[in-house]
Amino acid sequence: MLVEDGIFAALAVVCAVTCWKGLRAMASGVRFLREVKAALKRNRAGPSGEKAAAKTAVILPCCGIDEGLNSTVHRLGRQDHGNYEVLFTVESEQDPAYAAIEGWTKDWTVPHRRVVAGQATQSSQKIHNQLAALKQVGDDVEVLAFLDSDAVPDASWLRLLVEPLADGRVGAATGFRWYSAAGGLANGVRSMWNAGSMALMETPATRFCWGGATAITRKRFAELDVAERWSRGLADDLLLTQAVRDAGLEIRFVPHALIPSHDRATLASFWEFAVRQLIITRICAPKIWRSGLVFCTSLVIGGTVAAVAGLGSALGWFGAPWVTAYFLVAWGVIVFASTLRAWLRQRAVRHILRPPNVSWRDLLWDVGGAPTSGLLHLAIIFASMRRRTIRWRHIVYEMQSASETRVLRRLDRSPAGGASGS
Repeated sequence: MLVEDGIFAALAVVCAVTCWKGLRAMASGVRFLREVKAALKRNRAGPSGEKAAAKTAVILPCCGIDEGLNSTVHRLGRQDHGNYEVLFTVESEQDPAYAAIEGWTKDWTVPHRRVVAGQATQSSQKIHNQLAALKQVGDDVEVLAFLDSDAVPDASWLRLLVEPLADGRVGAATGFRWYSAAGGLANGVRSMWNAGSMALMETPATRFCWGGATAITRKRFAELDVAERWSRGLADDLLLTQAVRDAGLEIRFVPHALIPSHDRATLASFWEFAVRQLIITRICAPKIWRSGLVFCTSLVIGGTVAAVAGLGSALGWFGAPWVTAYFLVAWGVIVFASTLRAWLRQRAVRHILRPPNVSWRDLLWDVGGAPTSGLLHLAIIFASMRRRTIRWRHIVYEMQSASETRVLRRLDRSPAGGASGS
């Protein structure tokens, strides 16, 4: 009897801890919704602060012609920031994007240029391209903004991304990607996974600079010695994140820099993309990776224990009536907390995006999949545990550490595994 009581007590503690983590996560979702509403209210007031008109260089690394690259270039030429230049940077003139961009920008009034970076040998090709473009930035540029080639911004993206940099406490301003669930099973699964990952943006402790839409002052970039940190690295965004955190500065999430993506995925390409992202995170931001592992493991184990113990007790397999009540209530709290958090996230996103960039499919996958999404995240985390070799676009890399990267080999030019960004 004592053994049985001990087992029930241990299981009860596991469920209680999971409930507590779920409720804390739900509370962060409430705060995030409030932050988004407040930020959008400030944005409606229009530009303010000296950095709103600061000369900005937008750096766009390209590798081939992404599904949305034409739209990205089109939108970049029509930003309402009013004082910016664009640098498109490629590995070589043979990259199809090099010629395509020339045609797409022939009627531009915005200053722009194409930069040929050459082949990377000790960093990711993306970082190599960005560093080459930085050498071409005009002397009068005060702010640097980085955009992924498959990220399609709206007209106010640049202005609103730059504006928070007027606050001296802000080291960098960032957005995030929102994958649409429209387009089939793979797109739905990817949307659910990405929506859960967006939870990292809810709290300052886990927030990071997403490489697809990030801005930093040129002075700060130099002070933090980011170029040196990048020189042998693979993940531009996580290395920049660490530099900002080391300086004790804030990473500000900008709701209008939430960029929708509609590119098509397969289950294989999604899996490769997601595992690659987690391998990079494990090596470059181990605290975030471990936090995800602990949270997902707790959620899956706690929810499973509560469901199995509650059902078993209800069927009379073991335990007293109070055991049934306790575990069923715990299971209900866990499901409620995870589902409500997803619903709050959807509410926040709907204050930023409009159809067709966000739809009922996003809601269905995110909210409906909330009770089981922990399994998906956990499976991807486990798959990323030991590997250090990844394929990103047409290059295979070995990540020896966050600041040491080996280029192992170059393959054909066809992209693999999703987006160019992080």
